[in-house]
Amino acid sequence: MRRMSVFGAFAVLFAVAYVVLCSTTVCAVSVQTPSAQTPSAQTPSAQTPSAQTPSAQTPGSGGRCNPGYGLRSYNGRNACVRCNPGYNYTKYNNKDACVRCNPGYNYTRYNGRDACVRCNPGYNYTKYNNKDACVRCNPGYNYTRYNGRDACVRCNPGYSYTRYNGRDACVR
Repeated sequence: MRRMSVFGAFAVLFAVAYVVLCSTTVCAVSVQTPSAQTPSAQTPSAQTPSAQTPSAQTPGSGGRCNPGYGLRSYNGRNACVRCNPGYNYTKYNNKDACVRCNPGYNYTRYNGRDACVRCNPGYNYTKYNNKDACVRCNPGYNYTRYNGRDACVRCNPGYSYTRYNGRDACVR
């Protein structure tokens, strides 16, 4: 019983010390306003992908597929599916298909349709002002939402960008 009261006293003493210390600058959070810039944005280059119907087989016992086939959902049922080399199995125009993009292009949704998209070097494909775009920030800046808009944001060394007390801030 004496051990419990010693532990309890220690816990109370620790809590009081924490409150006293954290009311000073020892535990205080340092908050700064981030540096923000408008990103550079470009329209991506888009192409129609090459699409093929996959080769499909009924799975064997235990859901096993022959070599080179993968167990997937195909036309609403489980099937062993294979695409030709260079093609990837995915949804294309709301149908299961094997899709291939030209080198340097990535398969994605673009302006509400399936497409192969490429950005210039140094740009990343993302949403910018609610539109699909290729976006680039200056070195040291990161693309994010800042005060309700898309922006390139940088914090001073040792600070991290986050939401703090209901606002966007650099916090250490």
